Amino acid sequence: MSKIQSMAMAFIACVALSVIGQEYEIEALTAPRASRLVAESEEGATNLMLPYVSSVDVETAHELAKATQAGLLLDGLLSVDKKTARELAAFSGFVISLNGITNLESGTADELSAFEGRALVLNGLEVIDLIAARKLVQFKGQAIFLDGIKEMCPKVAEAFVGFRGKYVGMYGLQEIDKELMAVLMRWRVEKISLREEVLTMEAKEIMARHKHSWEIIGDVWAAF
Repeated sequence: MSKIQSMAMAFIACVALSVIGQEYEIEALTAPRASRLVAESEEGATNLMLPYVSSVDVETAHELAKATQAGLLLDGLLSVDKKTARELAAFSGFVISLNGITNLESGTADELSAFEGRALVLNGLEVIDLIAARKLVQFKGQAIFLDGIKEMCPKVAEAFVGFRGKYVGMYGLQEIDKELMAVLMRWRVEKISLREEVLTMEAKEIMARHKHSWEIIGDVWAAF
C-alpha cells in the first residue's frame, strides 16, 4: 500500500467511514421506531447503519439525527427532500452517508451543506448540476465523496474551487481532458481521489507544467 493510500485510509478511519458499526435489517422505519432504535443502540458502536430503509419522512429523520454514533449510514435511501435533509444535517456525528441517492436537488444540497461533521458521502450520484454543486461546496467539513459521478463539465468543476475542505472523491470520472484539468488545477483541496489513467495526454501535460495544491490518491474504498 502506498503512503498516500495509507494516509487516506487513516483519514477515513478518523471520520468513521469504515463499515464497523451496528447494522439493522429494517426495511420500513417510523419515527417512534427510530426513536426506540436510537435509544437502544449499542453503546460504542461506530456507525448506525440502515442499508435497507429506502425512505424516511421528516419526523423519522429528526429521530435518527439524535443518534450518538460517529456515522449515520443511510445508504438505502433512494431520495431525500429538502426538509428531510435539514433534519439529517442536525446529526452531531462525523459522517453522513447517503450512497443510495442518484439525484441531488439544489435544496437538498443546500441543507446537507449545513451538516457540521467531517464528511458527506454521496457516492450514488452519477451527475450533479451546477446549482446543486454550488450549494454542496458550502459544506465546511473535510471531505465530500462523489465517486459515482462519471463525467463533469468545467462549469460544474468550477464550483468546487470554492470548497475549503481537504478531500474530494471523484474516482468514477471516465475522462479528464485539458479543459477540465485547467479547472481542477485551481481546486484548493489536499487530495483528490481519481484514476490517473482517465487523464488525457493534454491533461497530464497541464498537471506537469503548473503548480497545484493537491495530490492524486486512488480508490480509498478498495480496502473495505
